[in-house]
Amino acid sequence: MCERLPDVQKGRSKLHIAKDHEHRKTGPMCNLGCPFCTSLSPHLFAQVNYQTPAILLPMMETANNTHARMIALEGVDNVRDLGGIPVYGGRAVAPGLIFRGGALCGATREDKRILFEELRVSCIIDLRCGWEVEAKPNPVRPDVDQLHIPFYDLDKVGVEYSKGARPGQKVGRDVACEPADFYRSLANPKTVAQMRACLAQVIARTTNGLAVYQHCSGGKDRTGVMTLLVLTVLGASFQDILDDYLLTNISRDAKLEAVYVKFLRIAGGDEAEARRLVHEHRARRENLEAFLEAVCERYGNVERFVHEQLGVGDALREEFRAACTIPA
Repeated sequence: MCERLPDVQKGRSKLHIAKDHEHRKTGPMCNLGCPFCTSLSPHLFAQVNYQTPAILLPMMETANNTHARMIALEGVDNVRDLGGIPVYGGRAVAPGLIFRGGALCGATREDKRILFEELRVSCIIDLRCGWEVEAKPNPVRPDVDQLHIPFYDLDKVGVEYSKGARPGQKVGRDVACEPADFYRSLANPKTVAQMRACLAQVIARTTNGLAVYQHCSGGKDRTGVMTLLVLTVLGASFQDILDDYLLTNISRDAKLEAVYVKFLRIAGGDEAEARRLVHEHRARRENLEAFLEAVCERYGNVERFVHEQLGVGDALREEFRAACTIPA
């Protein structure tokens, strides 16, 4: 299912995060009239030791900045650090350990320097289907572990998702899915087993101080669900998880014209259908809720799902929290 975790040496930087819990709520409108929230709980980071990646220092020194965790790269979209997201017990996710974003196939030399040298990402977890990886492979580096843990892949997982957004269509290289149905489908046992494998890698590596980068194609759907699970285990509230998820729309709306052109092609020139697809394929609260509802219907509740299906008991959860969160 995935490569064996190599032996690693324990030890990571210890950061101290100062309190700054002003929660800002904003709701800008995209050009198609779709409101979305770009809020998160910002934090002011201080007393950083020498091990902190230099690129994170501006983020850690800036209070009340809703975009602080976003990392601008030249050829990779929607990249951000989960560091700073509040979790229960007066703590927050430690910066510099868990990153999320889009596929790395377009990464420039400077992007690679930032990711692998400044941010010290040591493992890439690719959630894409096999055909996506084949069409747009990630850059290969001997010092970075590449794990392919697809949510759907008929050969590797034994299940695929093929239901298109329009009747008779099959999801593929140029056919869109129906987001609500796709998110609900992710609760199937074979995909859940992949989630368990991915989460195990994230926990094992980050508790040993190794930074990981999770991605799918655009860093929204599959990556959004894995991020939801990681943050749930760490003790984040649904609202703070949602706030992070919705930040995807900032990156997406920066290329709104290209997104519309893509969906217009998929819709066969039907402008009304293209506009509907643009709206439905935004990062939306309904998507995460659809996944969680399906989880509860199939497995009872989220806590039981985490324990029994994802294999994260109380002891492992506390070990993860102790290693990957810091005082807020």
